[in-house]
Amino acid sequence: MKMKKKIHRFANDLRTIGKIFLWSVLLCFGPSLMAQTISITSSDDQAAETDGAPNGASFTISRSPNPFGVVNQVTYSVVGSTATAGDDYQVLSGSVTLNALNSSETVDVNIADDDLIEGTETLVVTLTNGGGGTIDPNNNSVTINIADNDDAIFTLETLDANAAEVEAPATGNPGQYVLKLNYNNGTGTPITVPYSFAASSTATRNTDYSVRPVTNLTQGQFSFPAGATQVNLFIDVIDDTEAEDNETVILQLGTPIFNRDVSYTINQPDVAGRTVTIADNDCNAGSTAPVINGNAKSFCTDDNPSVALNTFVNGNPPAGAQLRWSINANPTAQGQLLANNYSASASGTFYAVYWDNINKCASPPSTALQITFNDAPNAGTAQNAASCNDSSVSSTVVDLDDRLTGADANGSWQLLSGPSGNGINIPANGSVNFDGEPIGNYVFRYTVTGNGACDDDTVDVTIDVSTCCDANEAPVWDTNVPTIFCDEITTSLNDYAPNDDGNGHELRWASSASDPLNTEVPSNRIANPLPGTYYGYYYDAANDCAGPVTPLTLILHETPEVLSVEGAQQCGSGKLTLKATVTQDATVRWYTQPTGGSSVGTGSSYTTPSLNQSRTYYVEATSNNCTSERVAVEAIISIEPTTGSPQDASSCNDSRYGTTFLDLDDLFTAAASEGVWAFVDGPANVAPNSSNIIDFEGLPDGDYLFSYTTTGAEQPCENSSDQITVSVSSCDTDDDGDGLLGGTEAALGTDPDNPDSDGDGINDGEEVGDDPNNPIDTDGDGIIDALESNIDDADNDGTVDQLDPGNTNPCVPDNSIGLCDTDEDGISDGDEEVAGSDPFDACDPNINHENCDPTPIDLEVVKTLDKPDAVVGDEVVFTVDINNLSARKARNIIVGDLLEAGFAYKRHTTSLGTYNLEDGMWTIFEIPAEGTATMTITVDVLEGGPYTNKAELLQSFPNDETLVNNVAEVALDVDLPEGIDLELEKWARIVDANDTLNSLSNRNLSEVNPLVGQEVVFTLRLTNASEQDAVSNIQVLDTIPEGFEYLSHETITGEYNVQTGLWVVPELLRNEVAELQIRVSVPEEGTFVNRAEIVRSSPLDSEGKYDNNSDEVTVNVSMRTQADFGIIFNQFSPNNDGVNDYLKINRILTDENGDEREIDMLYDIKIFNRYGSLVFEGNDMTDEIIWDGSWEGKDAPDGTYFYVLNLALQEEVDGVDTNTTKKGWIQLIR
Repeated sequence: MKMKKKIHRFANDLRTIGKIFLWSVLLCFGPSLMAQTISITSSDDQAAETDGAPNGASFTISRSPNPFGVVNQVTYSVVGSTATAGDDYQVLSGSVTLNALNSSETVDVNIADDDLIEGTETLVVTLTNGGGGTIDPNNNSVTINIADNDDAIFTLETLDANAAEVEAPATGNPGQYVLKLNYNNGTGTPITVPYSFAASSTATRNTDYSVRPVTNLTQGQFSFPAGATQVNLFIDVIDDTEAEDNETVILQLGTPIFNRDVSYTINQPDVAGRTVTIADNDCNAGSTAPVINGNAKSFCTDDNPSVALNTFVNGNPPAGAQLRWSINANPTAQGQLLANNYSASASGTFYAVYWDNINKCASPPSTALQITFNDAPNAGTAQNAASCNDSSVSSTVVDLDDRLTGADANGSWQLLSGPSGNGINIPANGSVNFDGEPIGNYVFRYTVTGNGACDDDTVDVTIDVSTCCDANEAPVWDTNVPTIFCDEITTSLNDYAPNDDGNGHELRWASSASDPLNTEVPSNRIANPLPGTYYGYYYDAANDCAGPVTPLTLILHETPEVLSVEGAQQCGSGKLTLKATVTQDATVRWYTQPTGGSSVGTGSSYTTPSLNQSRTYYVEATSNNCTSERVAVEAIISIEPTTGSPQDASSCNDSRYGTTFLDLDDLFTAAASEGVWAFVDGPANVAPNSSNIIDFEGLPDGDYLFSYTTTGAEQPCENSSDQITVSVSSCDTDDDGDGLLGGTEAALGTDPDNPDSDGDGINDGEEVGDDPNNPIDTDGDGIIDALESNIDDADNDGTVDQLDPGNTNPCVPDNSIGLCDTDEDGISDGDEEVAGSDPFDACDPNINHENCDPTPIDLEVVKTLDKPDAVVGDEVVFTVDINNLSARKARNIIVGDLLEAGFAYKRHTTSLGTYNLEDGMWTIFEIPAEGTATMTITVDVLEGGPYTNKAELLQSFPNDETLVNNVAEVALDVDLPEGIDLELEKWARIVDANDTLNSLSNRNLSEVNPLVGQEVVFTLRLTNASEQDAVSNIQVLDTIPEGFEYLSHETITGEYNVQTGLWVVPELLRNEVAELQIRVSVPEEGTFVNRAEIVRSSPLDSEGKYDNNSDEVTVNVSMRTQADFGIIFNQFSPNNDGVNDYLKINRILTDENGDEREIDMLYDIKIFNRYGSLVFEGNDMTDEIIWDGSWEGKDAPDGTYFYVLNLALQEEVDGVDTNTTKKGWIQLIR
């Protein structure tokens, strides 16, 4: 048997103990056998240079884990740093030891302070060896920043601010700057400071100066390398030959450039402190002397008391110099010159130079200029005298020398003229004896001879030699007595002057001025003079002599005659030509009234404005201010029958879908003359009943044609006829298959027979949309898309109609495209924008354009009263101030201030202008900018009032558009009786020649709209609405303003004065009414207002009863539209005033010779409001009248409407398409 081997127990125990030991060692020392991680960090990495307490930094090197028994000798280095060890910071050891008791070690970085400009510096500490450990790659270095405490301060100084041009380069006079830096540069690279010269410098670099190359200075910057703390900049002046003013160089510094973040300050003086001035060394006067010209150099003091020396040198001085004068032969200093532009007033010798005032230098002098002045001779002032020729009556000797004052004594006398020729003796002593000499005027001349340039001086003395008649005053004519007559001289010669001179001398007349006593005018001719010249004088009976004569000329003209007149007559409204033949080739004037008024035309023929009723004109002839009597000339307008322009209509023949009754009389669009309706053609013969009403119930579908023919026409007019078409249907079909029923299309205005009404390729149903009650209108212009093409562009503005809110307005939606001209200056907005002018200002670019108005001005009217509580009998003063609030003058100013009847005028004063009491107009020619004109009016307060006074600005140039301050009114607080109330009403109507019974509703309107040439009647109604009293002495003011032409007036109560505009009613009892009608014509286009106002009554209205004391009407006058054939007259006013009440189409064709004829046409039209709703539709229409402005039985509101017109001519017309489609807008005015 084999035995097992026995293992000893001790050996097993050792094996067990070994295992336990091994595990203990592994547990205790196993981690130390693993690699440690070495890292570096810094919690204080910001250091700085300081002058006091240190401001260092630190970093910490640590390991992880930290085993027992393991030591790590860790080394580090400072790499990539801008700081220098030993200079900027303490030298570091470069290593640390880490063990179980010291797992980390912190190293301090101590900073050194210096005086260098360095900026922020850095040092980078990097682990280089972990000493057996592993360096953490994410924490293997730290960066320490060292802030510098030395700021860079740059200081600019101007060491030499005065430079100058010099001719010798060696003696140059430069300017000098220096730029200083407070510390040395320690940044490691040069610090640079850019520089430039300010644009305000007047010197030009490299033309007037250059910058000298020096160390550390380039042509654009200063440079400060290490060791440099200041750099010079020299301004070297370039000498030229051009004379010029002193010039300046202004240096300016830019921003310094560093390679680090450095704080800095630039200290540079103000502009004056950094300016170098360059003085010029050239003389503008030049080297050429002024040349004396050949002008006269000798003068007479009477003609030339002084002479400008500059006139003796021709040409202009050199640039920068001026012509100066001196009495020094070679002036070199300014003190040797005479005043600029010197004028000599005494003889002397002068020299001219050209002088440069800047450089104080002169040109060579001119040759000597010798000026000589001579005293003018003086013949003195003469005084005429009279002498007798009979020594027995009075003295006959006149000393001629005694008739002179201030004369030189060396002159001589001579006789120029006289009754005795030259035979009279003049003694040496000048005493002339007229004894026995003929009577008349003797003219003697005294002459003093002049010296040098002075002419002789003479003076004449007239001696009137007479018989010494006592009648020595000549008659003086009365200028109020006429001297020019028509047909007959109606005055006596003795009417022109007093018959006695006041001294008992009788007025006589002669036919000869030289011999009045022997050419007397007979007494019968004095009483009835003929044309010619007469001589009046006063007769001295005692001495049988005639006094001085005065001529009188009488002129006689023949009054021209109107030999014949020729009136005119036509049917219907229009212009007529009237003619007249006159004598003497006289001026012919035409009037609208038999006397007074203004002329409406001149010439042998006169064409009236367009008349719609007969009218009488008056003609007169004028020649040499002689005017004939006026002769009436008739312009006869025969009333043209009118068919009333009936319009086409439609009707249902099935009452289930609409009305079947049609009143033909409802189809008139204007008042129709008497006439009859008749059936013309149609599917069934149906005649209107006695009321012209037709019932289409059950009649066949189709078009029914009816005619209306007038009756009772008077020559030269003829009866006329018009036809209408009534379209009859069941009113419930969709004939064109566009998805819209005929009734719906009728409401929308689309064509029920055309699936694409606007022809843009899209069916009506699609363009209307899902809701026919709210059809699509993409551009919101009131025209639905089904009636507005998306391919057509009616106004050529680049936007198709369906997207264009203004199809016929090229200014909408973009005014810069097409033909838009917003300011109506004839230049499109687009062209104005390209040219840079304002498209909204008619004055830009053409200030003379007719649509350019001067800029308005602002004048303020202020009125005050000195006694607001005055009573009857007191004197009060009204003061009116007109203040010009604008900064420019105002002219042609008129202020109205008419005194009311409650005041009695006493006096007035004006600081500017004149005041006319009669019309109350204060007229001022000009008020300066921000000036004031003042007027005072002193009055007495009267009984009965009214007691208000108003001043109103009526006119000025430029126009005043600030209306709020153009009227000022004051009132006296005078007690008035209670219960007094006058009521004034005013209205207007247009005269309709066709409405002879005034049956149309065109009356009682506050606003009417006639056409030019029509007539308007103003009606004033005055009612005494007082509680119990009668009111007397009532005055209503209603002047006919410009824009109206007075024709006539009519009133039963009171009287109306056309000239003053006052309607005076003597008395109105309680509730009594008075009326006044004034008839006028409207000859011109525009808007005019006619106002009536109660201006006086006794007693006045009680307080609180004034609101109904005035009323006014507005008249809007328009020109008749001159439209082409087939064009709609697209403005009408259906207000029942009898004028332009219907929308019409022009059926009249005017050929090249001006001849007119009516063309038959057939047209369909649809009219839409701005929301696209159909308001009117007409098919197969032929009449002139289209629409009366009604919609669904009511008046359509005013505004803009749009239409689509399909026009078919019923005959061929040269130059006109037979079938056309037109679209446009309509303006409805109410």
